[in-house]
Amino acid sequence: MPNDNVLSAGAATAVWGIWSAIELAPFRRHRAIPSRDWDKGSLLALNVAHGFRLVGMLVGFLGVGRIDGADTALQLSGLGLMFAGITIRWTAIHALGVFFTGRVQIREGHTLIRTGIYSRLRHPAYAGSLLAYLGLGLAFSNWWTLACSVLPYLVALGYRIHVEEAVLQETFGPAYAQYARTTKRIVPWVY
Repeated sequence: MPNDNVLSAGAATAVWGIWSAIELAPFRRHRAIPSRDWDKGSLLALNVAHGFRLVGMLVGFLGVGRIDGADTALQLSGLGLMFAGITIRWTAIHALGVFFTGRVQIREGHTLIRTGIYSRLRHPAYAGSLLAYLGLGLAFSNWWTLACSVLPYLVALGYRIHVEEAVLQETFGPAYAQYARTTKRIVPWVY
């Protein structure tokens, strides 16, 4: 692995590690046992996707699958996408406040958030993660890291969104149906 790629991969790994540690801390402090299992294994699917990401990062450090012609600009763009994605995710999490959890669940007093970033996207936290994982692969300048970071997450995300939207539709009924008609899921103006 060329020196400049080791630096960007190392920086991307550090950013990912700090991000993961910060996000996991509240889950350890505020584990809520839902009264009903709404999750249907979607958290497990996301955790499996995280496992693939770790494998992709390891392969990236080994230099297998390096993107030919990748340069510092691509690597810095990847780091920039990581920071942008993390910022979007944390903005979304902050907007949800106490309603944000790692598992799909409805809490007492739960309300449908439709302001701020949620006025455009129904799942901006996932959109932010997806952008950050795309950036991770580009920062590594590695096809395997990119594929292992994005593709398993997309599959898990598709399932998770299906589960969440069914719960939100059941809980909020017509209000959620109207909200869904006026917003996209994770990509503005597209999907």
